[in-house]
Amino acid sequence: MADLFDRIENVIGNSVELFFFNELWTVRVIEDGAATTTTYEDEAAAVQFAEAEMARLGLTGIIRL
Repeated sequence: MADLFDRIENVIGNSVELFFFNELWTVRVIEDGAATTTTYEDEAAAVQFAEAEMARLGLTGIIRL
């Protein structure tokens, strides 16, 4: 059973997503299976937050949707 959870963790994993929706820039951070979203009117602020979260989580990139 532990092997199953290891495989699920590899699929789900942590990620940082950035996208534009309803006139707002949205950063969605998925950490340990939980998603949080933060919205910004300004793209530069959203990118700065996304990059900080990427570094904090030890990721190599941001997913732009």
